[in-house]
Amino acid sequence: MEIYLYLSTYIILIIGLSIYISRSSSSEDFLIGGRNKSAYAILFSKFAGAIGVSTLITYTGYAYKFGWGLFAMSLGSVIGYFLFAFWAAPKIKKLSKQGKFYTQGDLPAFVTNNKNTATVTNFITIAVQFFWILLSLAGGAKIIAFFEILPYETALLITAIVVMVYVLFSGFKAVIITDIFQAVIIIAFLCILIYGMFDSKDFGMILSSTTGNNVTIGSVVGLVLYGGLSVFGLADRYQLCYAAKDEKSLKRGLSLAIIPVLCIVFLLLIIGLYTYIQNPNLDPDTVFVYAMQNFIAQSWLPLLLVLFFAGLMSTADTSIFAVASHIVSATKEEQKVKSLRYATIITVIVAFIVALFWRSIVDITIVGAALRMTLSIAMIYVILQKRNSGRFLASALGGLLGLIIGILVFGPTPTIAITVLLGSLLGLIYRSKAPKEV
Repeated sequence: MEIYLYLSTYIILIIGLSIYISRSSSSEDFLIGGRNKSAYAILFSKFAGAIGVSTLITYTGYAYKFGWGLFAMSLGSVIGYFLFAFWAAPKIKKLSKQGKFYTQGDLPAFVTNNKNTATVTNFITIAVQFFWILLSLAGGAKIIAFFEILPYETALLITAIVVMVYVLFSGFKAVIITDIFQAVIIIAFLCILIYGMFDSKDFGMILSSTTGNNVTIGSVVGLVLYGGLSVFGLADRYQLCYAAKDEKSLKRGLSLAIIPVLCIVFLLLIIGLYTYIQNPNLDPDTVFVYAMQNFIAQSWLPLLLVLFFAGLMSTADTSIFAVASHIVSATKEEQKVKSLRYATIITVIVAFIVALFWRSIVDITIVGAALRMTLSIAMIYVILQKRNSGRFLASALGGLLGLIIGILVFGPTPTIAITVLLGSLLGLIYRSKAPKEV
């Protein structure tokens, strides 16, 4: 009974917050957060959007399998965060002031003066973000259903409806403000989880323990490439750049976001190592759920599951807004808010239907993660303000081709990051015969 009380309270709170926000929101607030967000708003939104179902499950699995090697695999993310924050983000913000951008595709279209670049970029972006909607909805619903609190279908429906409602009311402004609230919840969730698992005297034993596997060079290289480059292919990072108050706030917010992310990685490392000590024969994909099921007092579970439910929403709302806003990218400005609301409803309905039948978290994660890198080199090309549209398009499509070849040759492993990178770089060889200037 407790779970329903906690869940109802959270839903009322989050929807009430979005309704309150909508009362003082303009169309620009709805579409891109008003372009006045502070460093702390950017920080919490970036952090909350980065920590989702896949992060909790896969990083705990990596920690269980590779121990402290988890931080070697996180190196790429650190590099990517700082490179994007201090080099790319200020350039993107400066260009967005000139072009009044809303979608990821607006940037290459402005730089290359070619609308086809926007069409290709937004199409790939919709595909990438849609996989993360599926991952958030299906992954969260499966874990809630695993503990027999709610059936999978019911948990999926509630999550989809709640996120859809508050995005409909306040758009991107709600996404950012609720992310601040949800970021605090995510940290509280993991701290409570660890507190309930073991006493402080166990820390020394846990931190000095090792697992039976070492991280291979190929995996490290692939994951460093992935972590360093994937940030350049994600729409929500660009939309945060557009929404920031100024370049200084943007740099500070994005760079500081790595601190809570690394704290979360450390907490997941502890969970993974502790679980390995207790049972070294698990499938790494099941470690996070196993820890919740076996090492937590049953009295904690209702609160923990609601906190987990809130955390997964922080990723789902970002991706839902990204998909909907990119679907209506070609709509006239005066119709954008209305069209985006319709697109939000359609996006959630389609994602709900797909998630009813496709429930494999591992499969969804593999496809979505690989797609994230396909635009990276092409976007770096236009951030450098290189204007040849042919090279941009060839790089984007080359990344897709590299992804397909990598999966066929190597299967779903981190090594395919290398083939995506090669395909993207080879695409830059092509040059349009008559590049257009801005």
